[in-house]
Amino acid sequence: MERLAIATHRPDIAPYIALARDYGVGIEIQVYGYNPDLLDGDWPSLVAQHRQLLKGFEREIAIHGAFYDMCIASEDRQIARITRERYLLCLRIAAELNACHIVFHANYLPWVRNADYLRRWTRRQAEFWAEASLEAERWGVTVVLENMWEPSPDIIGRILEWVDSPYIAACLDIGHAYLYSDSLPLSAWITRLRDRLVHCHINNHRGVEDEHLALDVVGGVIDYSILLPILFALPTSPLIALEMDRLEDQERSLRFILENRRPE
Repeated sequence: MERLAIATHRPDIAPYIALARDYGVGIEIQVYGYNPDLLDGDWPSLVAQHRQLLKGFEREIAIHGAFYDMCIASEDRQIARITRERYLLCLRIAAELNACHIVFHANYLPWVRNADYLRRWTRRQAEFWAEASLEAERWGVTVVLENMWEPSPDIIGRILEWVDSPYIAACLDIGHAYLYSDSLPLSAWITRLRDRLVHCHINNHRGVEDEHLALDVVGGVIDYSILLPILFALPTSPLIALEMDRLEDQERSLRFILENRRPE
C-alpha cells in the first residue's frame, strides 16, 4: 500500500492538514529545518500550536530537521558541536510531535575531490549517527538521511551500512538525485538504497534548478508515470512526501497519483 504525505515549510500548517485529511495522506512539517532562527527562539510555542492542530490526525507525521550549513563531519569540532546540538534539538521536536521520521541532510561536499577527505568524512558521519541512533530509538523516531549534492548513492549508503541501525535510514530526494548525481539513472539510486529506503521526496523541475514543481508540470524532466510504480513496488514501502512550494501543486500532484495508481 502506498504511503503518501505532503510537505510544507510554512509555520501555519492548518491548510496542509486539511488537504492531507481530504486525501488521506500524511504530512511532513519542515519549518523547524527551514527557519534556523526558530531554534533559537520560542520553538516550544510553535510545537504546542502544531500539537493542537494535529490532534486527531491519524496519518503519518514527519519532520524536516536543520540543514542550512550543518556539518556533523566537520574537521572543526566547534562546528560539529553546534550541528550536534541542532540535530538533537530537532530530534526532540520530532518526538514531541509524534513524528515517525525526521529528515536530515548529510551535506557532503562533492567539490572536495579527495579520497582521504571522503574516508574521514564517512567515518565521522558514521560515528555520530551510531550515537544518535540510540537517542532516536529512545524517542521512537527514525532518522532519514537525505541526499543533496551527493553525486552517488554510495556516499549515504556506506554511512548506513556502517551504522547498521533500523533507526538510521535513507531519504531519497528524486529531484536532487537527478540534478546533482554523476549522470546516474534514478533507478541506480533506488537499487542502491532500496533496503534502507524508508522516506522519499518527490517533485519535478526543468533540469536546471531544484524548483519543487508539480509532478506533471509541462516541461518537467522526470517522468513520474514511469517512476511512481517503481517507488510503489519497493519492499520497504517508503513514506513518499510531495515536496512542493505551492499547495495547489500538491493537490494537482495527488490527483495525478490517483489517476496513475497501480491496480489493486
